[in-house]
Amino acid sequence: MAQQLKFTSDVFAYAKQLTSSDSNNTEYDILTVNASYDRRVYGISITSTDAGAQTVKIYLNDGTTSYQVFTINIPLNSGNSTTVAAVDIMGSVYGASVFQKQRDANGVPYFNLPSGWKITASYGTALTGAEVLNFITFGETYGA
Repeated sequence: MAQQLKFTSDVFAYAKQLTSSDSNNTEYDILTVNASYDRRVYGISITSTDAGAQTVKIYLNDGTTSYQVFTINIPLNSGNSTTVAAVDIMGSVYGASVFQKQRDANGVPYFNLPSGWKITASYGTALTGAEVLNFITFGETYGA
């Protein structure tokens, strides 16, 4: 019988803000490595105060190599106004091919991230002035 993973009941939320002092076309951790535990990721959202649309690439990194999963367009001011919603990258048509393949007993999609792995992102157009991109990643931690 296969070993079963057990939740530690530890939830996590990881926030990363990219500003004009960060470099475009550089990968940044939007979910850092946890060397001890696998994690169940329930959601990743992006908001932007950029006055223009932004192109963001999402990667899975195994500790050595980054693997590009997809590229997504972030509309201007997404999540920063009442007219443009934040971008749900796990629920997007771009992210669904990887992030929406597993569902829990309640039908909630999730992605299992092995210990030692992280999720990174890069953006294409330099941010200027007070423009920011905000990434929020959340889920639960497994124990042995």
